[in-house]
Amino acid sequence: MQVHVGLRGVGHAVGSAVVDNAEVASSLGLGPGWLTDRTGIVQRRVSGPDEDVLSLAGDAIRNACQDGALSLTEVGQETVLMHTQVGPVAFAPPAAQLLAGRLGCAELRVVGIDGMCAEPIAALELALLMLQARRCRRVILSTAADFLSLISPTDPDTVGLFGAGAGTIILESEDQAEPNFLVRSLYWETHPRHAGLGESFVLGSTQRETHASLDVGYYTMDGQRLAKVAIRTLPQVLKPTLDEAGWTLEDVDLVLAHQPNTKMLEIGIRALGLDADIVPMPVRTLGNLGPASLLVNLSLARDQGRLPAGSKVLLIAFGLGFSCGAAAVQL
Repeated sequence: MQVHVGLRGVGHAVGSAVVDNAEVASSLGLGPGWLTDRTGIVQRRVSGPDEDVLSLAGDAIRNACQDGALSLTEVGQETVLMHTQVGPVAFAPPAAQLLAGRLGCAELRVVGIDGMCAEPIAALELALLMLQARRCRRVILSTAADFLSLISPTDPDTVGLFGAGAGTIILESEDQAEPNFLVRSLYWETHPRHAGLGESFVLGSTQRETHASLDVGYYTMDGQRLAKVAIRTLPQVLKPTLDEAGWTLEDVDLVLAHQPNTKMLEIGIRALGLDADIVPMPVRTLGNLGPASLLVNLSLARDQGRLPAGSKVLLIAFGLGFSCGAAAVQL
């Protein structure tokens, strides 16, 4: 692929409230270490008072703009906001447009991308293609998740997994910024035959005088089968990604992966032959942040000084749908 752009800014935000998995396990009549032993997640960050998925997305974007010395009041038609969100807010207008409104961006162009945990890889490719084709000068790539309202508080398979957060990167064309973000290769796949591994359906609706009420099924997930599908499928996207970049796993300085839970990551690290020391696991204290997970991980790694100039970074994402993808990036 070999697309060189400028990484203008990076930012993230997580929910201000903390949920301890020991307390959740005890409330279910389980031992205090049951959820942590099963998932490796000790605690999770969830939305606090006056927070929702859009406010977290807005905070992450503002943090990325501050990082890149970019004023949102100066952003116009030259900029495209690509937003991927999991979490119910509204049916209309689309969440991406609501987000632009909350940011006070009157002329920003907006693209909403529906999807789950793997979509940031596809969104990154769309952003690079638009920048390369000079269809825009800047892309704000935004991801956010908070769907705890759709998680059953009595389902041990899901209740201890998910948190709330948002991540953002701002990419600019070479004409607008110093090229410091080289995507050497990128590849992703979708396997809809595995879509049933995680579901939350609208079960029905009731029309009332002033509104309609929806019945939505709690999110259910077959985590063990999902893990098996991921382990079987990820080598199919890693090999072409590494081959096109001309890298081997030994060349990689850091692996930033979607964070489903710690135990699944540890299984994946062993199966893929990765060095555990170069795979950060913020999921231990944040929880699974869905599509926001990958960019939050990137922002945290940068804040922790793990992305010095010249770093070779492998981005990996996978999730329900079933989709998976990878990108080889040199900073």
